Amino acid sequence: MRLACIGIGSNAIRLLEAEWKEGRLCALRRERCGTRLFAGLVNGMLTQESIEASVEAVVQLAKLARADGAREVFVFATSAVRDAKNARAFTERVEASAQVKVEIVSGEEEAELSYWGASIGESCGVIDIGGGSTEFTLGEAGRILGAVSLQMGAVRMHAQRPVLSLADYEQTVEVCSGMIARDASELLALPQRAQWVGVGGTMTTLGAMERGVPLFDAQSCEGMGMRREQVACWGRRLAAMTLEQRRRVTGLMPHRADIIPSGIAILEAAMVCFSVPEMCLSAHGNMDGYLKKKFEQIY
Repeated sequence: MRLACIGIGSNAIRLLEAEWKEGRLCALRRERCGTRLFAGLVNGMLTQESIEASVEAVVQLAKLARADGAREVFVFATSAVRDAKNARAFTERVEASAQVKVEIVSGEEEAELSYWGASIGESCGVIDIGGGSTEFTLGEAGRILGAVSLQMGAVRMHAQRPVLSLADYEQTVEVCSGMIARDASELLALPQRAQWVGVGGTMTTLGAMERGVPLFDAQSCEGMGMRREQVACWGRRLAAMTLEQRRRVTGLMPHRADIIPSGIAILEAAMVCFSVPEMCLSAHGNMDGYLKKKFEQIY
């Protein structure tokens, strides 16, 4: 049985189609539409242009899933929609146009979904850097010890303080460190995990740049280790470049050239605050966790 879910994120709208085999989620198809919905959040309201683009993306991805034979198409929304004053008007448009039901997940729920998607329930910490928010989760032996969502995604931080120089980058790392110390204090107080998993576009982009390969398939970076020194080196290297120079870096998709230093700054700050020497990169995340839960309810 094939199920599908569409995640309305702050930077992109994604589709995951999967089936359940021997107690495991098996991905069959992944697609992405880069709408950067958070950039369309102006004075707390999603603009008409951003709504139109995102509704169309969901419609097309839902059609694709149904054509592939998906028994059901689930849709959930995260940070940008959570923040929008006109969130209900947006979700009603999506539901009417794509014939789906939209669930707006809380920040804590999003963090937990990322943990279940990127791990198999083992003892580890998970960092999920999105466009509008970053989620941190600590888990052990199949249970979540703590989860928190912070208002510091790659698109959000870029909008607040674009990284155009090395000084900008270092200031962003400092700001993010302060936010983590203030808003994730309960997680910082817990016994820290020896293993950490990083998910999101920032992670897979780092992996592709480090390997010097085009980022056509995020799965190619699955399980790759990234040391804190490597993360810091990439952040400072990209911050010193112009946008045009960044666009020519192998592994960095041109549409991420403006926001990638902000995402890396968040990661560096997180690795320092949580004393993480090395991160294991994963292409799995909240969408995998969302579908895992749906399959588990069925089986």
